[in-house]
Amino acid sequence: MKKRITMLMLACLTLLSGCGSNKSETINADYAGENFAADSVKSDSAAEEAVENSDGIVTLAANNPDLKENKDIAIQREMLVYSCTMNIDVLDFDEALEKFRTSIEQYEGFIEIENYNDGGSGSRWYNENEMKWSEYSATVRVPSRVYNDFCDSAAELGDLRRKNASVENVSTEYSDLSTTLKIYEEREERYLKMLSEIKNESDALALEDKLTQLQVDIAQLKTRMNKIESDVAYSYIYVTINEVREYSEEPVKNDTFGQRLGNTIKSTWYGFIDFLEGLLFFIIKIAPYAVVIGIFIFIIRALRRKFKKTKTKKITPAPVVPEKPVENKSEDNKPENSEEKK
Repeated sequence: MKKRITMLMLACLTLLSGCGSNKSETINADYAGENFAADSVKSDSAAEEAVENSDGIVTLAANNPDLKENKDIAIQREMLVYSCTMNIDVLDFDEALEKFRTSIEQYEGFIEIENYNDGGSGSRWYNENEMKWSEYSATVRVPSRVYNDFCDSAAELGDLRRKNASVENVSTEYSDLSTTLKIYEEREERYLKMLSEIKNESDALALEDKLTQLQVDIAQLKTRMNKIESDVAYSYIYVTINEVREYSEEPVKNDTFGQRLGNTIKSTWYGFIDFLEGLLFFIIKIAPYAVVIGIFIFIIRALRRKFKKTKTKKITPAPVVPEKPVENKSEDNKPENSEEKK
């Protein structure tokens, strides 16, 4: 009986201890939840205290001591490079070109590359009757803050025939370059410190080679970062201005078979006429040269015939005179009366 009572008391103690542990775990969990909520409140307050500087970098100014110790924590805004290609037809070329250059000065931009063509054939001889179509192309850099305004101003120069705009986000590349540059600069400091402590000349030379290569890499990183910063600050606009006599709309496409057939026949006939016209002009252009070449060939052939005749006369042999045949008189043919006469 006593044993049973002892066993029941032990069982009750076990249950009581289990309940106590569960309660303590619940209290600990509640305390952890409160701490998590407090941390969340702190992070929210830190986000509210974020300050933006003039360079577009948002820096966290929280009361968290961990954030205060790490002063490099910052949120970099996206770095965008804007570019646009525009083709514009104008009626008054000189006036449009003057307005374009005035607009560049107005928006504080500059011309990086420009090309001008007056539409001539390239000959140094001026022909008043020659039809000319002037053309101007340029690569312009303007501050990114006035990118859209400048494009709108350029489109008003004449008839905008084509426009292609694009945006490149270089935030990731710039961030990677910044991280790599920081690592390289820290390594450079270590190399300089090691170099001041090394006494062995061979080890010092080997370390100098590594330091030199590292400094070259650092310079390349800084050059690329400066190029990105420049591209972000100044956008690219590629403009082509063409001189035209009149503005022409794009032709309407004909879908019927008869219209397509008629247009094909018409275009073929016009192409044939253009071919005959080009052939006629080609013949007229080469006629003087053909006459000169023909005369030259005629003279050469006449000289060759004359030379052949002269050579034939010199080689012709004198005529051969046939010899008279010699008569052979034998004794048998002598007349019989000869002996008798003797």
